[in-house]
Amino acid sequence: MTSQPTPDIDLTDEELMLKYGIQRVPTDRFHYRSFRYSRLEDALRQAMRDQPPA
Repeated sequence: MTSQPTPDIDLTDEELMLKYGIQRVPTDRFHYRSFRYSRLEDALRQAMRDQPPA
């Protein structure tokens, strides 16, 4: 008797990741006011633009 492949719908997220070689990696998010940035440089530039002229 041969085993039949398990349908993907029955697999957990971790099992699907393992099956397809997907890796989860932590990412940083930078929040400034109501905006989210993936790069600190972008958040800093926006914050600097929002500062009143000296």
